[in-house]
Amino acid sequence: MKRRDFIKAGVVAAPLCAAALPAMAKKPLPNHLPIIDERMKRTDYKPIYEEREITRPVALCDGEGNLNPEAVGWSRVPLQRCNLKGHWGRKKKWNYWSFTSEEFNFNIILSDDDYVGIGGGNMLDLTRNGRITREIIRIPSPKMNMPEEVEKDISFRAGGTSFSMVHEMGGISTVFHCASMEGEEVSAEFFIHKPPGHENVNVVVPWTSDRFQFTAKQYGLPTEGAIKVGAREYKMDPDKCFASLDFGRGMWPYRAYWNWAAGTGKQGGDVLGVNFGSKWTTGTGSNQNGVVLNSRLYKFHEDVEFEFDAKSPRKPWRVHTVQSNDVDITLTPQFNEKRRLNLGLLKACGNMALGRWSGKVNLDGRTYELKDLMGWAEENVWRW
Repeated sequence: MKRRDFIKAGVVAAPLCAAALPAMAKKPLPNHLPIIDERMKRTDYKPIYEEREITRPVALCDGEGNLNPEAVGWSRVPLQRCNLKGHWGRKKKWNYWSFTSEEFNFNIILSDDDYVGIGGGNMLDLTRNGRITREIIRIPSPKMNMPEEVEKDISFRAGGTSFSMVHEMGGISTVFHCASMEGEEVSAEFFIHKPPGHENVNVVVPWTSDRFQFTAKQYGLPTEGAIKVGAREYKMDPDKCFASLDFGRGMWPYRAYWNWAAGTGKQGGDVLGVNFGSKWTTGTGSNQNGVVLNSRLYKFHEDVEFEFDAKSPRKPWRVHTVQSNDVDITLTPQFNEKRRLNLGLLKACGNMALGRWSGKVNLDGRTYELKDLMGWAEENVWRW
């Protein structure tokens, strides 16, 4: 494998993720992963359940690299140390940052899939009919340096692309540079503000003792600075531009799929972040569903369902709780991208819709109305 191998593949709202592989595109995906087929057959599945709240630091794995039962649960701040080891080919690690405003969606991705790594970014200009500028670089996995904890510095340099994220008092200082992103030089320098006491979604999803995932979702983080794409400059106004982090560490089955819905921004005087998912967590007793309102997390212990037309992803995407009325939101897409990725052992393809969320969520008995919240929804299938 050459160190510099440029891939023309899209990363708009998730790390090289999208909807259905060709063999599965003709019919809806099952509501759970094949790895838990037997569990779903022999138990009575309940979409509402109890999740244990983690309040102290804990290691994700035991000495053999299997799941530490004490790590299973969720927390309001990242307390899990992702000490992955062994199980070659099943380890998946990524840091994916998305920066959203009314004018653009800018993304930075660093991912290590054990046998191949990727790094880079892209820019979606919402003022220029959704023009996408991107560059993703493939590098040998041993060259990757992925921290075990969420609140750690991270950097990347290869093939003319580099970035660094350094944790400082009050937030994260970030510098990004790409010498040629589809022919244009791209540079960015900005600061991600982290309000004191800011809470977020952190959860361990257990499929089996040797297949599991820790994910941290951080939303509603004001971002200040600027991005330059060629001669164009995009201001990152902390009142209008908000950062989202998808941090993942785990041991995945080779075949996997999921739905993901997210949004972040201001609603009147409030700062709101929403995160919902389905299929990959169904049947495990854990989920990634939560809303962060003014830095406080409201965790939902109920599965959600995605309703959308896979053949027409520009139509609305609805997400709602399975039994209660606690969540009912709909994304009206402005842009859509169908993507395919083929790196041999690693393959993915699907749909992602970027637009605005509206609807309602119940937060501790109080109904909160969403209106035109910037965000995205997608369906993804991977072989990795």
